[in-house]
Amino acid sequence: MIIAELNGKIPSKLDDKEDILTSNVFSFFKYSNRKNLKDYLEKLGLIVSLEDCENAVFDFWISYEDGTEPDLIIICGDYYLLFEAKLYSDFSPKTKTVDSQIEREIRMGQLTAKNLDKEFVYIALTAEYYKNKLKYSKYENSGFPFIWSNWQTIASFINDKLETESLERDKEFAFDLFSLLVKKRLRSFTGLVNINSNLEKRFLKTIFYNVKTSKFKGEFSGFIDNLDEFKKIRPFNKFMSKPYFSTLRKIDFKTYSIIFYHDN
Repeated sequence: MIIAELNGKIPSKLDDKEDILTSNVFSFFKYSNRKNLKDYLEKLGLIVSLEDCENAVFDFWISYEDGTEPDLIIICGDYYLLFEAKLYSDFSPKTKTVDSQIEREIRMGQLTAKNLDKEFVYIALTAEYYKNKLKYSKYENSGFPFIWSNWQTIASFINDKLETESLERDKEFAFDLFSLLVKKRLRSFTGLVNINSNLEKRFLKTIFYNVKTSKFKGEFSGFIDNLDEFKKIRPFNKFMSKPYFSTLRKIDFKTYSIIFYHDN
């Protein structure tokens, strides 16, 4: 599906579907070297072993008994991780008869995690550049880890992988996924400090052209050396002198009644 999206071969009505993006992104973590999953979860603040990640189970769009359908469940080690991903839409709000989407997922996720003897973690994944504290503060500090993250974090994570690691057989997979996130404008600006350059750095003693050592004497060598043999032009000092101004005709402003433009 990634290749089809990159080449514009899917219907436009599906281009902005968060389910397809969720499938593309987390298929990378499912099918690539599971060290990528380990490093990503640690970026979210979850410490897991490589063995736990290698044995992790991915469940996409499971349905709970109340009909709630989270986008992804990852059971990894002692964690029961519930991912709810949003792209252009928002979480379903609370109505008179139904709790909000997040509240329902938390309730059913906690119940399932308890039955499996796992620690419940909720991960809200959105396209927001910054965390909306008012939106998520009510869910934090509620006895379980509530983590907000965004697609831009994943794009930066994969880009870092491409720049700092060989990735071996996963390199093309990672590159295509990163290209897709860039195409969808889900890459954040990381700043000039983080620019990595593989170019050889050479420090020169001088950055100016030296006419004495150059083999091409006809090139422009500047004005300073070439004009030494000419007589210097001295500045005209009388202009700013007091006698110059004393010879100017004095104007009697009293003789003018109007000095501004008058259309009559």
